[in-house]
Amino acid sequence: MHSLTISDREDVADILQFMNHIQGKLRKLILESSWLGEDGNGLLANIVALYPDLEGLSLENCHPLTSSGYRLISRLEKLSELEISTNSQVHYLCVKLFETHVCICERM
Repeated sequence: MHSLTISDREDVADILQFMNHIQGKLRKLILESSWLGEDGNGLLANIVALYPDLEGLSLENCHPLTSSGYRLISRLEKLSELEISTNSQVHYLCVKLFETHVCICERM
């Protein structure tokens, strides 16, 4: 399987765990309007662990996204496409090989 889109779900972690057992390498993961867990870090850590060769990641209106969650994304060494759209304003996102700096300003 080349790509997977998951939309409007709260059980994304379960779906990804199940999909990992299917043969083939996932290259692109698109999450739309989905719940990332209490702090978002657990699910993003699972994505990095389950799909280390991911080339594209889209997190459209997924929540919550935190600074530490953004840092986990930088561990996807083959990632060449990243799309993040949330209800928060991201002032800057600087991804280096082993380090990510993020500043998030919540909308009121």
